[in-house]
Amino acid sequence: MRTRNTISPRELLVKLSGSLVAGLLLLSVVIACRSSSPSEEKCTGEVTYEGKTYTGGPTKTAEDAQRFACNNYCLEADPEFDAHYGIWLESPKGEAAGRPPKKEAIYKDKDLLDYLTKDCANKCVARVKDGKLKGETKCP
Repeated sequence: MRTRNTISPRELLVKLSGSLVAGLLLLSVVIACRSSSPSEEKCTGEVTYEGKTYTGGPTKTAEDAQRFACNNYCLEADPEFDAHYGIWLESPKGEAAGRPPKKEAIYKDKDLLDYLTKDCANKCVARVKDGKLKGETKCP
């Protein structure tokens, strides 16, 4: 003869509340992942120098978009970065790296990358804010 297993209301409540907590946790993870999706990256930045426009983005903030545009400007057109790159290229580090083009060199030398993304980009952003360099950001 079989005995019937019964669950008390208290046991049922404990099991359901555990399932409810797990479900809420899963839902919060899904919401968090959706809120950080790249589709929310809508800001773009521009820097115009000698008739050529350098773009950055899409990013989540106008500041990042402007900085990325400045990174591109520094890499392609900034005379100070060109000078730093030229010095590096002729140095033992540059020769040991095989004298790569600028776009490759920044990944082979941390100091060169830091100069581009920190020193040059910060100067560029400041010059855009002062109106000494033409630039804009758009965040629709």
